[in-house]
Amino acid sequence: MARDEVWDALKNHAKQVHQERVAKNPDRIAYAIRQFEAHGIEYQLKNEQTGHFHCWRKSDDKLFQFYAGTGTIQGFSQVRGIHSLIQMLEG
Repeated sequence: MARDEVWDALKNHAKQVHQERVAKNPDRIAYAIRQFEAHGIEYQLKNEQTGHFHCWRKSDDKLFQFYAGTGTIQGFSQVRGIHSLIQMLEG
């Protein structure tokens, strides 16, 4: 298998895992939206199947990517969850 094929297979598997988690817990997207709105966070739901959000920090408009199905904040392997994200967005 070529490197590109392996990479594509890994990306597809990760996307499938996110979709399965969101499907099992559809309230995670609604909960994230409620939290963003309660805290005045600018957000955009990019993919409803994976619970993928784009959110912008108030102080400098830095983009954060969040996956509601798993609580993953892209680029932050040691930090997870909506409440951690809210703290970073409000900073």
